[in-house]
Amino acid sequence: MRPILAVIPAFPSQYLIPTIIVAALLGLGAAARLKNATPLLFAAGVAFVVWLWSRQPITLHSYGFFLVIGFFLSVWLACLEARRRGYDPNIVLDLSMPLLLVSIVLCRVLYFLVYPSQWRGLGEFLQIWNGGLSFHGAIVGALVTIGYFAWKRGVSYGTLCDIIAPGIFAGYAVGRVGCFFNGCCYGFPTDVAWAVRFHVEGSNDPNAFTVPSHPAQLYSTGLSLVLFSLMWWARKQPKFNRFPGELTILLLALYGFERAFVEFFRRGATAPLVPGLEWITRAQLASVIAWIVLAIAYVVLSKRAQRQRLNAAENRELNSPIASGNVAVKPADHVSAR
Repeated sequence: MRPILAVIPAFPSQYLIPTIIVAALLGLGAAARLKNATPLLFAAGVAFVVWLWSRQPITLHSYGFFLVIGFFLSVWLACLEARRRGYDPNIVLDLSMPLLLVSIVLCRVLYFLVYPSQWRGLGEFLQIWNGGLSFHGAIVGALVTIGYFAWKRGVSYGTLCDIIAPGIFAGYAVGRVGCFFNGCCYGFPTDVAWAVRFHVEGSNDPNAFTVPSHPAQLYSTGLSLVLFSLMWWARKQPKFNRFPGELTILLLALYGFERAFVEFFRRGATAPLVPGLEWITRAQLASVIAWIVLAIAYVVLSKRAQRQRLNAAENRELNSPIASGNVAVKPADHVSAR
């Protein structure tokens, strides 16, 4: 395993001020061109990172690195989908930073609720580069943040979710590669040829390694890439876009399937079982509950969409020229009798 990818030497202090000025100018120019404040926020973030970098070397953690790459990959795919649907991609960029922050916080909170033994204080809570993020928390955080953002911008909540949904599995697949390098979320012992020895999760002993175990993280990556292909295909299919939010329901249902499947290889190792139900993990139980909720939501939303289509069809018939009696009847041509 390689939790640390590299250690980058500190940024030369003599170049700090010029770099901050260049970042600010580029941010101002991009903001003026796009008429959007997001480039300014990005420039401020770059300046802050460079300032921190000038004070000490940067330790590039594999988990955090792949997490960031996966996030921006999903954002880029969402921008492509927004453009395809006729929306300004800036709506995705404006949403991305609040979405990331809220999701990380809820990921961390849910992780420590599921694994209370891992809690070692607020300092540990902030060290997200060491792993310990529950994706179920990200789902809750994303749905809440998107809902608030859609309300503030006056756009359809379901449509905005559907713009983001197709690219989620691609970013998730990349993030799981980070889990593999970090050595977390591994499976139970096995004798398969591709088994891997991982550092024992939660142990402070650097020499504590597992017996050869399933690389469940890579199973998750492979399955997620397959599900990403399915979602990328489904985004253009009318049968998966009959009402706003249908594509998102498909995403959440497929994630429940992916997580439940991978948990079969993690149970008893890094996936805690439900007390009193030793045959199912907590994440699998959460997936079952989610499927029930999603099934109810699908029935309710599909019936509402069907009623709306019927009402729209009736209104078209009532407003048609024939129904209103405003059709001009062309006189019949005169036919002379013989």
